[in-house]
Amino acid sequence: MALQLILIRHAETVANVQKRWVGWNDTPLTERGEAQAEAVARHLAAEVIDAVALYTSPLPRARRTAEIIGHALGLDPIPLDGLREINFGDMDGMTPEEMKTHYPDLYERWQDRTDMEFTWPGGERRSDFFRRVVATCNDILSHHWHGTVLIVAHGGTLRAMLAYLLPDQMSQWWGYELTHCALTRVWVEKGRTSLLALNDATFLSPF
Repeated sequence: MALQLILIRHAETVANVQKRWVGWNDTPLTERGEAQAEAVARHLAAEVIDAVALYTSPLPRARRTAEIIGHALGLDPIPLDGLREINFGDMDGMTPEEMKTHYPDLYERWQDRTDMEFTWPGGERRSDFFRRVVATCNDILSHHWHGTVLIVAHGGTLRAMLAYLLPDQMSQWWGYELTHCALTRVWVEKGRTSLLALNDATFLSPF
């Protein structure tokens, strides 16, 4: 039995355009984001014939994206709190430049992506975030052995998941981009995982 995981970052939001960090707070999809979600939904509906579940972060930007995809696939999105983005705490809504200006020491420490003890003031520690995502990933995998499972979440969440599923290839989770509504595919068979595609956005042109 083999399982395909399709990981999808939510569609573009207002905060993304403004280059602001948004974690547990929220920000609406842009008009372009709505079009991205519709495009990925059409693509998946035409391609995926064995979808067995659709999981989503409960945050509205991810849930809206998942609802559009679910409508096309005939699946009801299942919200999981463990798929939330990292909690940026007091920095939520701030741009990196604003953080650099007002909290230079914190900004310098944040830049060390290997520092798993880095903690967002009033928010989450990196190591706790990764543990949360790993536990959620394992929970999903424990319920499915075949077919295709779709997961709509956030850039940070999906990178943490990939670092866990593919430690040899994706441990440097900060070193690659996951664009809005692009598809990353992971094959799971007999306890082994392999990367089929990373950040496939070819079907999103001209978005």
